[in-house]
Amino acid sequence: MTYPATKELAKRIAAVHAPEVGDAARAGARNAVLDTLGVILAGLDDDCALLAHQLAASEGGAPVARLIGTEERTSASWAAFVNGTAGHALDYDDVDFVLLGHPSVTLVPALLALAEERGIGGAKVLEAYAVGFELLHVLGRAVNPVHYRRGFHSTATLGSVGVAGACAYLLGLNEAQTRNALSLGASGSAGLVSNFGTMTKPFHAGQSARAGLVAAKLSEVGFTAAEDALETGFTAAMAAEGVGPEAHEFADWESAVAPWGPPWDIEEGVCVKIHPCCAMTHPGIDAMLDLVNSEDIQVADVAALGARASTMTLKVLRYKEATTGLEGKFSMPFCIASALVDRKVGIRQFEEDSVQRPEIAALQKRVAFELDEKMAREDPETEAAEVWVKLKDGRELTRFFPRARGHVENPLTEFELREKFLECAAVLTEEKAQAAWDAWYRLDAAEDIASLTAMLAEPVREPSPA
Repeated sequence: MTYPATKELAKRIAAVHAPEVGDAARAGARNAVLDTLGVILAGLDDDCALLAHQLAASEGGAPVARLIGTEERTSASWAAFVNGTAGHALDYDDVDFVLLGHPSVTLVPALLALAEERGIGGAKVLEAYAVGFELLHVLGRAVNPVHYRRGFHSTATLGSVGVAGACAYLLGLNEAQTRNALSLGASGSAGLVSNFGTMTKPFHAGQSARAGLVAAKLSEVGFTAAEDALETGFTAAMAAEGVGPEAHEFADWESAVAPWGPPWDIEEGVCVKIHPCCAMTHPGIDAMLDLVNSEDIQVADVAALGARASTMTLKVLRYKEATTGLEGKFSMPFCIASALVDRKVGIRQFEEDSVQRPEIAALQKRVAFELDEKMAREDPETEAAEVWVKLKDGRELTRFFPRARGHVENPLTEFELREKFLECAAVLTEEKAQAAWDAWYRLDAAEDIASLTAMLAEPVREPSPA
């Protein structure tokens, strides 16, 4: 008999009571909200965010939710889309290795837009985030890593379901309505890894935020969906290696649902990025930065260099030589070349004029990016990486990093998280950015989300010419 995952998850979401979401879960959710707001502000000037904003403005919508970083307000669904796209534009938002994707850039834009539209306070937003994060972990445990191996981008495909469940909780939907929202969110799933390195990857985040929000709002007014969409159609279409009569049994939904909180998974935190690029590059970047700085390696000293990584890392980092900033975010040769040349891999390194520097182009060509046979055998999905440098004096130096800084097992301090936010919020004055951090840090006590989003407003920007 097929495990009734859709019904069971709807039942659990609808049964959550506010006191069950304790201080640790609320703190984890608050930190995720703060980091996401920062990266939305940092991504405002990216062309994909500007174009999304332009389309939202041209189509219009009831002015109920703010486009973060501007004075403009639009419909909740358009705000979720634009803010989600901006938040993922730089690939600087947090990541999760159970979901195998980006949880907060889908959840936060949708929850804030919906809360602003309905006048819901910050405490309920934090609870809904914890519920949505928990749901995303259930989905990840059920279908990954095969789902991701098949070429689906979990941020988009699982994100729409996670957002639907989080928004259903925020709206106080009953069990039947929540079940419809989850199934409708499953039909709104879409996103392909093959679009990495283009504007479509940020689109995935915005689209899943919008799709999940719309699913919950439609369910609220009576829109119906199948009672078993997750364990039957969703699994068969997106998780199984082969489609056949038993395809719906591929995912172990019962085991995936069993750990449902409390304690909530967000209590352990989420992986926060310190480099604005794909998370699979981060251990390699950190290893190269450690090696370069500890040994004071200069480019002129290097005879050869390279990196070894897992099967999944080589698949995801698909650009041998990056010619654009978007490609650079998915290129290990580019990232470790930048680490060597600049001793930093930040926002500036991915700007077009920086990517196209002759010394970076030449160094990329010399980087050997290879499969590590031991990783391929023992943990083909690991993000771990080893870098090596052969010096002209004959020495060969290596560094292995199993986890990047910012990983839940190697977390940032609150001070480091705040410093990242302030750096990302450079569109604001220093005083305004600090005031915004302080106010959003007290989100649990906030009754009015609109007053908080107003603190992040700056003038409208225009996309650069095509």
